[in-house]
Amino acid sequence: MPVRDDEDLGELPPLDGQSGEDSPPEGELDELPGPPSGDDGLDDTTGEDDPADASELDLDERGGNWLGEAQDAGDLDLGDDDMVEIRDDGPSFADAEEPAAAGGDFGLEDVSEVAGLDSGEEGPLAADEELRDEDLPALDADDEGEGTDAGFVDDPLAGDQPLGLPWAEKPLPRVGAPVGLVSATAVACVVRGALIAGRTEAGDFTLLRVDLEGESQSLPARGLRGAEVSALAVEDQVVAAVLGDGRLVVSRDGGVRFEPPAEGIVATDAVLARGALWVRTAARGLAVSVAAGPFQRRSVSGAVVALSNDGESAVMALVVDEAAMPVALLRGGPDGSIERQPVSAPEPCGPEVVATRGPFVAYAGRRGVVRRDANGAWRSHRWQGSVTALAFVDDKGGLIAATYSDADDTTGLVYLDELGHASVVARLGPARSDGDLDGRAASMACDDARGVIWVAGGFGVAAFAIR
Repeated sequence: MPVRDDEDLGELPPLDGQSGEDSPPEGELDELPGPPSGDDGLDDTTGEDDPADASELDLDERGGNWLGEAQDAGDLDLGDDDMVEIRDDGPSFADAEEPAAAGGDFGLEDVSEVAGLDSGEEGPLAADEELRDEDLPALDADDEGEGTDAGFVDDPLAGDQPLGLPWAEKPLPRVGAPVGLVSATAVACVVRGALIAGRTEAGDFTLLRVDLEGESQSLPARGLRGAEVSALAVEDQVVAAVLGDGRLVVSRDGGVRFEPPAEGIVATDAVLARGALWVRTAARGLAVSVAAGPFQRRSVSGAVVALSNDGESAVMALVVDEAAMPVALLRGGPDGSIERQPVSAPEPCGPEVVATRGPFVAYAGRRGVVRRDANGAWRSHRWQGSVTALAFVDDKGGLIAATYSDADDTTGLVYLDELGHASVVARLGPARSDGDLDGRAASMACDDARGVIWVAGGFGVAAFAIR
């Protein structure tokens, strides 16, 4: 309510809060109401001037305080001056190896980077955790690859379903030492190892004899003149080689010297069986040389697309018609004779690849393989990719098919068991980026005596234990 000008307001209190009156005597202060007596009273005094009651403290005089820190006293040594540096923003440890945590809430969302953590790539760290082989890095793993190492992709995690097939529960382990070849074009088994034709780091074509113990010997191979070898056949000291230009040359001293056995034959493949040398010609015909004699051409109704040693004493040839449908199997004996067996296969032949072992026969279909079992029944087994090499690995019909995937430039080794179950047991890829090389397998050879299968291709050469 507004105050009128003529109204007497009286005397105002002083601005400094003092009335000017004398302070009340001490006796009057005692009459003021105090805190209630008893346990419910609140004491707002600090008691900092009161002496400590030693009876209420449980002190262990032997070891300082419970934090192990310096007491708040001036006569205590705080350590070297360079250990603690007092700044305006608080203490900091100058020689500490790791920065102290900043902030008050320690929220994980405020942490921008966490360094020094172990990702576990080197295997388990706990003392009670079992160390597994798969926890260890591959011995031949590297970032760039070496010219003497075959490109090798053995991690099932590299592709969940390579070629549209599952990984085998136990992939094939790689064995043997690296071979000094950038690429390999042909491989054949010999005593205690393999004979391999390939290209060195310098770009020269060579013929190597290698074994699983790491020994590697370059053969003189006089007569090859550094030519590329597309096919090899070995029996005892006899080595037959088909060169990239179709020439056939034969060595009878284990690969020291090669000579052409005949003129006018342009070959694409060769197989040795009990002293007989069988050749598939570029015209898809068949010729044979018995006991190092002259070559004789065999009349074949149809086109021979592939040759294979049957693992016993003969050679097998697959014959197709104009539509690439298999129509017959030719079994050639050591005397040069031919036995023709008609077949009724379920689908045309794709890549010109065949494998035989006893009663079992397999050829590359348009997708996957077609295999004949011991009862003579043919069955198609399909998966993605292109089959480039085949080899039977046991007497039950177990088959390994080297299948090339153009999508990722790798070869998957597919194992087809006797029941028809297919799975990927290994993968290989090119060892380096080279326009002339790819991850395609060119040749395979199974060494039954040592339980090893050799694979040659744009990745070099690799050996796997099959049992």
